[in-house]
Amino acid sequence: MCSIIGIHGNFTEDNIIEMLKILKHRGPDGFGIYDDQVYYNTSEFSKKTDFAMAHNLLSIVGECELQPICSGNLVIVANAELYNYKDLIHKFNITDLHTHSDCEVILKVIESNYNGNLYDAVVDSVGFFDGDYAFTIYDGKDYITLRDMCGVKPIYYGKNSKFFAFASEQKALKHIGINDIENLNPRCMLMNDKIIKFRDEYLHKPEDIDYEIAVDNLTDTLIKSVQKRVENLDNVAVLFSGGVDSTILVKILLDLKKSVDLYTIGVENSQDLKVARKVADEFNLPLHTWIINEEIIEEQLPFTINTIESTNLMKIGVGMTIKLTSYLASKDDYKVILSGQGADELFAGYNRYKRKYETPELLYEELTDDLNNIYNTNLERDDKATMSNGVELRVPYLDKDVINIALKMPYNYLLKSSDDNIRKHILRDVALKIGVPPEIALRPKKAAQYATGIDKIIRKKLLKKEEIQKLLK
Repeated sequence: MCSIIGIHGNFTEDNIIEMLKILKHRGPDGFGIYDDQVYYNTSEFSKKTDFAMAHNLLSIVGECELQPICSGNLVIVANAELYNYKDLIHKFNITDLHTHSDCEVILKVIESNYNGNLYDAVVDSVGFFDGDYAFTIYDGKDYITLRDMCGVKPIYYGKNSKFFAFASEQKALKHIGINDIENLNPRCMLMNDKIIKFRDEYLHKPEDIDYEIAVDNLTDTLIKSVQKRVENLDNVAVLFSGGVDSTILVKILLDLKKSVDLYTIGVENSQDLKVARKVADEFNLPLHTWIINEEIIEEQLPFTINTIESTNLMKIGVGMTIKLTSYLASKDDYKVILSGQGADELFAGYNRYKRKYETPELLYEELTDDLNNIYNTNLERDDKATMSNGVELRVPYLDKDVINIALKMPYNYLLKSSDDNIRKHILRDVALKIGVPPEIALRPKKAAQYATGIDKIIRKKLLKKEEIQKLLK
């Protein structure tokens, strides 16, 4: 992925250039600026209007396709991975592409619906996009910034006395003097500095469906979700805990004949390391590990806080796990890594869900709230953790078709009782169906920050130190 930034008001050339520099880790392969025209050299950039936007590029495969991209009076910067761009080229009869970038396809689809009203064109177009994206599009008078329905890719915004700005990470905004910062709800867009709701929230609508049919449907949909996320990749890295979520991804990748590398970190003898080694041996796959300790965790703590832009201890524990694991993958030249993120929110994986088993309407409500807020609780943290190492995170469980199936799932396909310590039963049956050994498919979940041992060291040892207490304030 990449980074996008935009600014509206009485800004300077330096404001844009500074934000680009701050977010270079998200896109080290190139950059571009638009302010009445496109610039690919900061020394040539000259402010001409009161609106500008810019882009840092992380090139995954093929040529470096620099942005902004223009067509007619429309211009776009996008942090996007559009999985159905080939289908959209055919559907909209797009014949005048000038790049190999799927981001240009986003621009062309909107352009095909554009008749002078940017809002209508965008609203009429986004339903066709299947992927993870955040983009800004501008027609010379209006701009719109939005992100995918789930919020896989982050957007933050805020203002000061001189200008309104938005960016892929908060630190870019803070660097130019904006401190009151919000993250953009994925059901909303920014249009000319205003927040406009244009999508409905996710809502559980359980249907009466035969269990075996439900297992088959979920299996097929998950396979398709993984397949389209690795279509152009021969080798695939996986954030691996040895749990059922990541193991399903691994088994599907192997069935797709992909070469797979597994990445796991943890303290010596931590649960994740033990289980990951066992599963890696089961599938005869390379497992790359980093055995960490108190010294490493203390050293990495300030970097993790800066990366995930939070001092929440739970977010730090998970964020450090993902940051260090994706660092290992980056050292092996991976630019993409897959994660099982989202499976717990969709299929009732957390222990707290079982408390609502006797009142299904409350269980559905909690599942719905967790899915609608996953961008804020998990996805933005995970994206920033991997992108700090120049690695793009892809999350097959949050494919829109997988989500649609999960929203129709009866609660008793997920949980069996209020004492259910296994949970996610239909997902475990998917694992068994595709050939995951039962001892792996049925292993109870333990949260990443606990399974790696990071949380215990932070809470039991590091929090006693005055300098760490100050760091977390």
